Amino acid sequence: MVISILIVVGSLALFYLDPLGLNTTLYKVLVLLVGLVLAGFVFFKSPQGVRFNAFLKETKIELRKVVWPTKDETMKTTGMIMVAVVIVAIFLWIVDAILTWAVQLLTN
Repeated sequence: MVISILIVVGSLALFYLDPLGLNTTLYKVLVLLVGLVLAGFVFFKSPQGVRFNAFLKETKIELRKVVWPTKDETMKTTGMIMVAVVIVAIFLWIVDAILTWAVQLLTN
């Protein structure tokens, strides 16, 4: 994993410092992309990368088990949330108005 981090840092240094004299942005971007791909390859061959890859596979399996709401359920839930937001906003506006009135009453 340390090697992959060093490859990323090295490719970023090559991109920004340009010690190779690549004045063309295209070549600098290509060097950066090659470095990032190489770092990703090295990372996925490391023990942490193997565990991360296994985690991604397990996550994909778990996502297949999720029961997503229907369009009708989503619309109803969104509507209830919008109504609740409006009610809370009105309540906070009233509380703010009362507190403003009370502070003005005390300061005058």
